[in-house]
Amino acid sequence: MLQGWLASLLLVFAALLSQPAFASKEMTQQEVNQWISNPIVQQKVTEYMDLVMKDDIDGLKFALNRLALPQQEVARYVLLQEIEQRSIILTPKMAIFVKSQKSLPTTYTMLERGDSYEFSIPAFNYPAISARLIKSWNSDQKTLEFILQVEREELVLRDWLSEGTDYDRQIREDLLVREFDSLSPEANAYLTKQLTEATITEWLPSTRVLVRMAQVNQDEKLYELLWKMRADYHSQAELERLAQVKSPFAMHQIMLASRNPSLKQQAITELASINPLPENVKNFLVARMTSVDDASFVATQLAQNGHSGWVRDVASSNSQVKASLILQALSN
Repeated sequence: MLQGWLASLLLVFAALLSQPAFASKEMTQQEVNQWISNPIVQQKVTEYMDLVMKDDIDGLKFALNRLALPQQEVARYVLLQEIEQRSIILTPKMAIFVKSQKSLPTTYTMLERGDSYEFSIPAFNYPAISARLIKSWNSDQKTLEFILQVEREELVLRDWLSEGTDYDRQIREDLLVREFDSLSPEANAYLTKQLTEATITEWLPSTRVLVRMAQVNQDEKLYELLWKMRADYHSQAELERLAQVKSPFAMHQIMLASRNPSLKQQAITELASINPLPENVKNFLVARMTSVDDASFVATQLAQNGHSGWVRDVASSNSQVKASLILQALSN
């Protein structure tokens, strides 16, 4: 009798051990939508958002854990969705709570169907929202740290943009380009002087960084450094932008950029496209037409932009320009 009872107990125990810790339960898309819009769940999430705004993490955890499934899982999903959609700034305590949601297993699934495929996905994918929120929070923390360091004049630009992996340097460069125009005038000047007041230029940031700093400040010295660097997409794009601005400062910078052999033809092309031509631009282009190397190209670009008559007048009235090269270019 006792042996039979023990055998039955062992069978039950073995059966329990053979079951998974939890079994996923499938829902339809309609059921998922109904749960998300459930008035009781929505009311609970409203209450939980009050706890979020009060930074009451213990109260929030307790309230969520009291809910039965599937309400608990739905509430976690809708709560994190609300935090994300409202762009709530996470406190350190709230960030820890949000991060913890990423490791909580989801119980409910639904089928994702497409052409010749079908697989299960979480019905209430709060771990994915948690991951996005924490990624954004980490980015915000890095931004805040950068701004504080610069405002305190503690950031050495060369070290900050050179340390770490290629990925680290790219992230910092993105951050500087994005936030440079939000710095105080004092912080801006602190970073700018690290480049413009160096006695010996042993290091420069990328053209992308230098372009952004020059744009924000309209700084002659920064542009001077930029035009001396090896030309690339960013310096070429800045020439195009300056040509669209058409201010006296912008025109002057395009003329200075022409000193870079790799940017010369683009700079001349941008200047030749201006209509009407400002007097200082005319003088610059006339000077270029006194060069054997540049006369034909300048004349061609001007002709293509409707300035042929003016070019002919220059060729006939200015003895210093290469008239034969200019007229040959106009006849082609």
